[in-house]
Amino acid sequence: MYEFWLSYNNNAERLQLPVNPSELSIGNGSQNETHSISRLGEITILQDPTLKTFDFSSFFPLFYAPFCSYKNIPKPWEAVQTIERWKKSGKPIRFIVTKTPINYAVSIEDFPYRENEDVGTIYFDLSLKEYPFINVRTITQSKDGKKAEVSKKSQRQNPKPATPKTYKVKQGQSLWIIAQKQLGSGARFKEIANLNGIKAPYIIHPNQTLKMPEKKE
Repeated sequence: MYEFWLSYNNNAERLQLPVNPSELSIGNGSQNETHSISRLGEITILQDPTLKTFDFSSFFPLFYAPFCSYKNIPKPWEAVQTIERWKKSGKPIRFIVTKTPINYAVSIEDFPYRENEDVGTIYFDLSLKEYPFINVRTITQSKDGKKAEVSKKSQRQNPKPATPKTYKVKQGQSLWIIAQKQLGSGARFKEIANLNGIKAPYIIHPNQTLKMPEKKE
């Protein structure tokens, strides 16, 4: 199954859409210019392509249903507030669709949302635009004024996919043991449980594959 992910601040915050959009529109235009020249007719001057755009619609359901991509879905208004906060920050986010080449830093251009007759469920449209990272040239001049060194710095987001890491359960292990071994604290076992939709009494089985949260430094 495809997974639609949005991440912010180098994957410090991540959100998987609980319901995959039925359609994804990708814009990939150009800035070509056409001119009419006497005795030659029309000529086209090829320019660099414009930035890609991504547009889709979906919804945040109030309750889990079989059409959801995973069980532990976020609360609709919490998900909406997260995306709004990212948009207001003025910083790019990363948009990833697993099993496709789509892995882009993007800006959130528009995010209208609404409640219909299904109270509690939030329907939304999301418009994203490819975000280019600009290289900044720094010139350092020596005291005699003759030599100069030029260095380049660029802003980059971590292109690592936002898909969580996985762990295969071994014989005799519990969520507490796995959290202690993989995350450095057994007390984080509930994070693993929530990420995988496991409820109390938190039963797991050998060879079961679990999604794992980020290990905190």
